[in-house]
Amino acid sequence: MDGTHGAELSVPHSHAVLDLNKDFTADLFLTTTAGFEVWLGVNSHEKFRFSHKINFPEGNYNKHVGRAIFLDVELDGSLLPVFPMCFDAKCVNSSIFVHHGNHLHDLQIDFKDDHNDAWHFVVPDRSSWATQTITLRGGDFNLDGYPDLLATLTKSGDQMQTFLLENVPCEKSACNHMTRTFVVRWKALAPFSNGTMMGSFFDFYNDGILDAIFVERHGNGTRPVAFRNSLDYDANFVKVIVLTGLSNSSGPKILTPLGRKKRTFGTNLPGPRIEYNTTTQDGEPQHGASAQLPQSAYLSLHLPFTTFGLGRTPNFVDSLTVGLWNHSRTWTQLIPNSQMIVVPNPIDEPERWKAQLFVTPSKLIVMSVIALGVICLVILLLILILYAKEKREDRIQRSLEAHRFHFDAM
Repeated sequence: MDGTHGAELSVPHSHAVLDLNKDFTADLFLTTTAGFEVWLGVNSHEKFRFSHKINFPEGNYNKHVGRAIFLDVELDGSLLPVFPMCFDAKCVNSSIFVHHGNHLHDLQIDFKDDHNDAWHFVVPDRSSWATQTITLRGGDFNLDGYPDLLATLTKSGDQMQTFLLENVPCEKSACNHMTRTFVVRWKALAPFSNGTMMGSFFDFYNDGILDAIFVERHGNGTRPVAFRNSLDYDANFVKVIVLTGLSNSSGPKILTPLGRKKRTFGTNLPGPRIEYNTTTQDGEPQHGASAQLPQSAYLSLHLPFTTFGLGRTPNFVDSLTVGLWNHSRTWTQLIPNSQMIVVPNPIDEPERWKAQLFVTPSKLIVMSVIALGVICLVILLLILILYAKEKREDRIQRSLEAHRFHFDAM
């Protein structure tokens, strides 16, 4: 590693491996006692070079700094460090910071609920496995393209609850150069209330819509519970999984129902950069990015895949790019509401990377099929009615002709 490193590494930490400068080479994001350090990957020498520091806000206060996660907050292709922070020992004064444009921005989240009760982050407790650190978890809950957050808050004693923080446009002057911020949706995860110690996003039904899983207090222990996300509109998405491409030749042979050898492509690869480009219904370009599994420590619970919400845009995805180790490959004209599995093997030959696409029917497609079926039934009914009417007229016509024949014979 080239450069100087004088600060002590922090414990607990939020170290990460991901591409921060858009060169498709993994970089290092380190947590120190004074702030964060960014070390850029140098692929030609297979090492890291010190880039810059991100210092914590200055002040003489007993602060708690939560774990940083990396989100494309403004949907511009830039992965920004987002981290929670308390300005006092009891976390009564809490906020969320974003590092953007070489500056730290305090999003000044309003933690007062509908009853004007003030909530705040839970004070870290190293003796508890669930609250060792203040941890945010990201995912596009409403599939509008902008990543949202799950955060566990408290307002008195042991009363804890996990809430959804929605990514919305920032209209406050305090946002400075930021165009987006987060708003707590107090009732978005109802009926779950007090007792949820932590929460994370997950696609339970494999339909591209992110649900939520919680750890809830139950008696003297805990139990997992789930919340199903039922969107009230038909949104589109693209789901991407990048695998290692490795297989174990010494493992047991797995056969398909047809007797062929089942192919394996390894596990989910940590650190690759995934980005896409598309066009909205208004004709505006939309560009988003994400990193797959950049962290694993302290119950990071990152999604093992990447889900890009496309909103109600039914257009094809213009391009989707997967990059790692200074190599990348782009696929064009992808069908929305599809799941794409990428196998980057051999890693230094992107033209040989494999991709498999699985399309997930949306509600709109199902409704279109039902509507088409109803129209076909109506047309068939009209044809049968007209056919029966024509047969009846033919029968009457033949009867009249037969009657006329007998009259002429007389």
